[in-house]
Amino acid sequence: MSAAQFLSPTASRLSAGSEGRKVGILWLEQLSRFWRAYETRQHLAALDEHMLRDIGVTATQARYETMRRPWDITGC
Repeated sequence: MSAAQFLSPTASRLSAGSEGRKVGILWLEQLSRFWRAYETRQHLAALDEHMLRDIGVTATQARYETMRRPWDITGC
């Protein structure tokens, strides 16, 4: 068996493992975004009318935002 034949399968396994880690990291980053959106919307839901007015958001806008799904993060 030549060195190239011996190393080739190992190199492809390492490459596949590296790709798997990248996918895992991307998945965790996306999960983190979902969680941040959820928490932010929960904080927004806790604000009273006066605080919403301070940040320039109406109660209707806040209610709409808090009803969105965590994965609905367009514009974030």
